Amino acid sequence: MEDITALYRDTFPHVARIIKQLGGDLDLAKDLFHDAMIIYMEKKPSEIRVSAKAYLIGITRILWLKRQKLRIREEQLSVPEDFYVPEEQQSLLAHLRAAGEKCMQLLQAFYYEQMDLQEMANTFHYSSVRSVTVQKHKCLEKVRATVKNATLYELN
Repeated sequence: MEDITALYRDTFPHVARIIKQLGGDLDLAKDLFHDAMIIYMEKKPSEIRVSAKAYLIGITRILWLKRQKLRIREEQLSVPEDFYVPEEQQSLLAHLRAAGEKCMQLLQAFYYEQMDLQEMANTFHYSSVRSVTVQKHKCLEKVRATVKNATLYELN
């Protein structure tokens, strides 16, 4: 056990410097070095072809690299912040849906896709631009009524 303590005292400061240069901190260096020590102690002496210090430093670097690859993979697999629709937008979407599919398509075309009224008349098969304007107004009134009713319901 005396040899392990001496090896630890001799090797850990070097490992801590390397981990710090790689962007890690002291706690990470300790974790990785302790894992490397366990791996070292589980190996048979005949399987190790370099000095114990070199072996521990190498294993610690490999463990650090594996941890970095895992972190990068997790970041790539993480859900983007804008994946979930905020609650207030869900509520608005519910109000738009309550107005009906046709209204939702019409409002989306006008506000989101910024179609001009003539293009909307052609796309939605209205006889004139005036018809589109009237229908858009009716759809907005439906949404307003839905919002008003929901607000009254929430206050009670």
